[in-house]
Amino acid sequence: MKKLLCLFLLFLGACTAEQQADVNLFFTSDIEGIFWSRPEPQYGNEEIGGLAVLKSFLDKQTTPFVLFDGGNWFSQTPEGNLTKGDYFNTVASSLPYTARLFTEKDLAYGWGSLSQILKQSPAPFVLSNVTLSNGKIPAGVRTWLVEDAKGIKIGVLGLVPQKSLRGKQRLGGLKILNEVETAQNTVSLLKEKGAQVIVLLSGLGESDDKEALTDILLAEEVPDIDIILSANLGREGTESSQVGKTLIIYPGSKLDSVAKVGLFFNKNKELSKVKLEDIVLYRRDFGQDAHVAELTEDLRRATRNQMGRSVGKIEQELTGNLQAESSLGNWAADCLRKWAKTDTAIINADSLRKDLPAGEVTQYDLYQLYPYTDHVTLLTMKGDALLNALEEGLNTVGHFAQISGVQIRYSLSAMPNKRIVGAWIKGKPISTKATYRVAVTDYMLSGGAGHDGFIDSLEFKNTQVEMRTVLRLCLAGKKQEQNYMQKRWSTVK
Repeated sequence: MKKLLCLFLLFLGACTAEQQADVNLFFTSDIEGIFWSRPEPQYGNEEIGGLAVLKSFLDKQTTPFVLFDGGNWFSQTPEGNLTKGDYFNTVASSLPYTARLFTEKDLAYGWGSLSQILKQSPAPFVLSNVTLSNGKIPAGVRTWLVEDAKGIKIGVLGLVPQKSLRGKQRLGGLKILNEVETAQNTVSLLKEKGAQVIVLLSGLGESDDKEALTDILLAEEVPDIDIILSANLGREGTESSQVGKTLIIYPGSKLDSVAKVGLFFNKNKELSKVKLEDIVLYRRDFGQDAHVAELTEDLRRATRNQMGRSVGKIEQELTGNLQAESSLGNWAADCLRKWAKTDTAIINADSLRKDLPAGEVTQYDLYQLYPYTDHVTLLTMKGDALLNALEEGLNTVGHFAQISGVQIRYSLSAMPNKRIVGAWIKGKPISTKATYRVAVTDYMLSGGAGHDGFIDSLEFKNTQVEMRTVLRLCLAGKKQEQNYMQKRWSTVK
């Protein structure tokens, strides 16, 4: 599977798929600690992704290329978090990265930890607006870079948003300079150094905050940037937008794929066309590098040993289902509702990534079950808004709402948004005018997995407690003996 997008800069004409680019840019970002090959439901459970597959893919390239990483490389897994992100220095050292960026999430363990990763990184971090409080450039950091690829000079700068420091602990030694001013000065410098293409590694991304600086706003302020490689957005696949001549690339996350940006130049070595592809890293297509695969497995084995402590026991196997109610989903939703002490709780099926067999459950099992850092969020919702949110859940594919505290009857033959024919909480029909206390994750509140309706809440409070913590506390309690396959969703003709 390969998505192909043809995009143009300073060029009019047809997109010729057979024409080879003069130079390719490859970009990974938001790996989030999921750096191994694994079956993925959205790709028909084909085995995809991982640094070993990426290395094998790159080894097959015949066109000169430059490889970048945008950061957020450890946030979602024990393999990433136990090393505080240092796994990348070990496992990815065999890959030909030219430059790296860190994002706000990579500051989780403080500057002391991150500074060691920067210092020991096999590829430099290009951080144009990051300095120490004393004005010095941190070890392992370049403020700019000019990379020569087949005689084409590619100028690289990197920006971390100033807001990254807000509310963070143990960052007293770090200073982040104004993004626009830094970009303007660095772009001018890169042009003086002969750069024919200007590439920005950006942690700015997008924002719901109208006052926040985003990639789009920066492109308007600094129009001489040719390509912005945007990080820290967690997209499912490569996407793009354009501001003037500036192309903004948003890569996919979790190393399912790699963004490929083909650069074409005219006889004067001026950029004339850009072609963007989202290359899904199918193991069957590219194989995997044996050395990187061995390093990956060694690290995962060490993590499993460290995470082998039992956190509880279940008496029956719990299995998930992306398309319908499941015993695993019902159990997880019950755990959430009981912990939050709400009327109902709702989570999306795709967040539950591994079945739980009967018997002891380890800390590592929990990470595999719920490999995300979603936080529990408490909502107050009117009945009509709650019903609308549940209706929207019926329109999603692969993200069926797993529920607790509510029973629903629905018709698949009815028109969309009119499928629910009855809904009850504590045995009473949901009243459109009544208010209800609802527990979800912040991922669902933000519209994740197509569940957009929860934003229509009267009140919401992020507890800052991870969903995985709630599941661990649930397992540590009484034995799980309930039959979790009772019908909570039931269909009618």
